[in-house]
Amino acid sequence: MGLLSDFFVANEGEAARYADRMSEDDQGKAIALQLRLAEYKGFTDLEVGTLWAILEGKEWDADLHELESDEGGDEGDSWLFRFPDRLVQLLAHVEHSALDAALPRWADTEELQVDVAELRPVVLDLQRLAKQAIAEQKSLYLWGSL
Repeated sequence: MGLLSDFFVANEGEAARYADRMSEDDQGKAIALQLRLAEYKGFTDLEVGTLWAILEGKEWDADLHELESDEGGDEGDSWLFRFPDRLVQLLAHVEHSALDAALPRWADTEELQVDVAELRPVVLDLQRLAKQAIAEQKSLYLWGSL
């Protein structure tokens, strides 16, 4: 099945509800529909942090390029990260040409090793979600699970 990676825009309560959705009567179907997820596989906070560093033209630094850890699943098999405002602003305002230029470097990182074409929809979704987060005055989140 692989590593599940859901990106979404939410307020703190909605994000917590999504992270704990399996305890809901509908097993989270309503909150998932409300949040309009961008669902992928294989992305963690490390891959997102690496993209962040690449977009800034810097070497990845754990102190500078970490997402903010939020609550995850009860048994540690899932996690929830909030994108810092600085990253949301960067994603929302970066030019498409800069995103395209970042893709080969990101695809070639040790953690990913994928074809560039596989990453284009991901960065476009991240940019769309970043713009949505700003417009709605909410946060951008990454939820992941094994």
